[in-house]
Amino acid sequence: MYVLEGARLCGEAIEKYRNGELDIYAAFASEKALERYSQYIPTELFEDEKAVDFFTVSESVCDFMSGTKGSQGVFLIAKTDERILADADISAGKRCGKYIVLDNLQDPGNVGTILRTADAVGVDGVVMCNNCCELYNPKTIRSAMGSALRLNIYNAGELSEVCEVFAKAGVKTFAAVIDSDATSVAKCDFSGSCAVVIGNEGNGLLKEDADCCDEKITIKMHGNINSLNAAMAGGIILWEMFREDNGRDTKL
Repeated sequence: MYVLEGARLCGEAIEKYRNGELDIYAAFASEKALERYSQYIPTELFEDEKAVDFFTVSESVCDFMSGTKGSQGVFLIAKTDERILADADISAGKRCGKYIVLDNLQDPGNVGTILRTADAVGVDGVVMCNNCCELYNPKTIRSAMGSALRLNIYNAGELSEVCEVFAKAGVKTFAAVIDSDATSVAKCDFSGSCAVVIGNEGNGLLKEDADCCDEKITIKMHGNINSLNAAMAGGIILWEMFREDNGRDTKL
């Protein structure tokens, strides 16, 4: 189980519950929140004894429960959706699939931000491998702003196993590295089925992991900067992956 906090996020989760796409065990809200965010919290949904348990709590309890300052006073406890990456999950055989792979990222804020960006551009799936931080970490869920509910997110072990699954499906894999000899993302051909691997914040991808991929790519930089925040790098790469899909000029 995990916790969802905030009116809009909980509202989206409730819609998924109504559609049978998410299991919710309990809901909590203050009286002020029920009045202020009534459009997101349909209390009639919780009146059935067989439905979700609903609790009205005080403002002070909300502050105690909250992981942030200035709580909106709305919380849900939901069931996690753990999916292990398998050959059948890759949609390359049906259409041009595009994926982002997170390898050993440890900052939940970075993971959440990448999920939000991946959702915005329209990736087919996100793979989390090599002991990435917990998807259901409250900070990850907050940073993702609902994208964790919408995306196809898979767990995996070693990156080599992930690359094998993609290779069988005809998905080309790209390792994002800091290497002047690697292909610039601005010149990379992302037109086919592909997956980009983003490595750990401090160490990047291990050489043996990068070597598992079909090609190495990099973000060319100027001046004294030789690396970017993982979420920022992921955002740039995701934009380039979908540049052609968005009808934009592929030549910079």
